[in-house]
Amino acid sequence: MRMQTQASKLPVVTIVGRPNVGKSSLFNTLLRKRIAIVHEQCGVTRDRVAQPVSWNGYRYQLVDTGGLGVLSDEKNVEFMDDQIRMQLKVAVESSDIMIMLTDVKDGITELDREVCAYLRKHDKPIILAVNKCDNFELEDEASVFSALGFEKTHAISCNHKSNLDALREDICTYFPPSEEEDETSPDLRITLAGRPNVGKSSIANRLLGEERVIVSDIAGTTRDAVDIPFAFDDEGESRNGLLVDTAGVKKAGKIDNLVEKFSMMRTEEAIKRSTVILFVIDMSQGVTNGDKKIANTIKAEGKPCVVIANKWDLVKAEAPKQKFLDDLEHDLPFMRYCPIIFTSSVDGNGFRDLLPATLRIFEQSLIDIPTALLNQVLHDMVLRTPPPSTGKGFFKIYYATMVKNPPAHFIIFCNKKNYCQDHYKRFIEKTIRNAFGLSGIPIEIEYRERTHLQEKFRENDSLPGEVKEKMAKDRKKAWRRSKKYRS
Repeated sequence: MRMQTQASKLPVVTIVGRPNVGKSSLFNTLLRKRIAIVHEQCGVTRDRVAQPVSWNGYRYQLVDTGGLGVLSDEKNVEFMDDQIRMQLKVAVESSDIMIMLTDVKDGITELDREVCAYLRKHDKPIILAVNKCDNFELEDEASVFSALGFEKTHAISCNHKSNLDALREDICTYFPPSEEEDETSPDLRITLAGRPNVGKSSIANRLLGEERVIVSDIAGTTRDAVDIPFAFDDEGESRNGLLVDTAGVKKAGKIDNLVEKFSMMRTEEAIKRSTVILFVIDMSQGVTNGDKKIANTIKAEGKPCVVIANKWDLVKAEAPKQKFLDDLEHDLPFMRYCPIIFTSSVDGNGFRDLLPATLRIFEQSLIDIPTALLNQVLHDMVLRTPPPSTGKGFFKIYYATMVKNPPAHFIIFCNKKNYCQDHYKRFIEKTIRNAFGLSGIPIEIEYRERTHLQEKFRENDSLPGEVKEKMAKDRKKAWRRSKKYRS
């Protein structure tokens, strides 16, 4: 079972230009939502970010790219610039239309001429847009850019949202209106989460079989949350998914600037939108406080999770797997329900098991446990292992039902919830998890007191609609059984 990067069925429009001309601002403006991180610092965008755009019946894939130029304020300038150029080269070659963006305040620079010459080599339609034309005088100055040899120049302002409709119309002249409706959301949305430099981007590239995102030893290389559509075969059925590579999560005290703060916000948003989390831990460093923070976030969001113990190649000759498992059990006891996959991005160890494990958890997150079956499991559990006495009385389970998934949320109606001791609560959770195979799915159990058994059938406005519906069905079944018995 293997992921394959899904080629866009829509026309691809790529925004290209030198650093700090407003490419990410234009990307967000055309999308009408904030996706790419925007900051005055040069070189903020590194990986290519793509999103579908709909406008007046036209649909296309819009791609934001890194600035084509030297990032003079970055460490390891040559390496990072080469990586951005590689990502840009792939984006330009796969695009149908290109928007060359410039800055009216800087005029025509030598780097603008280089970008223009580079784009013309590919023999594809190019639209010239001059950004930061925030007033009429600056719009007049945009005419200078006609020296680059384009028939039409769009003087736009992303800050003031001016003259953008003309740019949109020009983009849409190169392809027909879309007859298909908006694409449905992906069946599976996988988010890679973890601390900086634990190997998330390497794992993404390994899963996709291509260098889709930039990988380096520099912590914080990934800044945007990069959405990568992919297709996979599930028992002969082709399904769509979305793989999200995120920036490494840092402690609040270690966030140095606004760019890193925005990166953390994008990562947290990606975790909330995901259906399955791939939580990456660096085995060579073990479980750190940063890992605990991320694990708490995943738990709080109630997301299904697979733990990836990455960089196994660095420690397999020194430490056994059991030691890592014991440390994980000690440091992150609430993640014990998650399957653990040992991987190495260098030699590909463990990747064969990663996608199947993710799909199993995804399928389990769709399970809706019938009320009758759940109550039968709990009834058998009580018969085998009755609740211990607290000295005041015995804990009694009257009725239980499942109200949502994920997280798998159960309501148990009982006599006195304080009669149920903590170890027995853990036993109930373990019983439910094992009975229905809820590996990787967080479980929430809510205990509600009922003084008498008959009260479970009482219509209570505070109960969820699903619970009342299941109660009504059970009430009808009980009435039919009693009528049959009386006859």
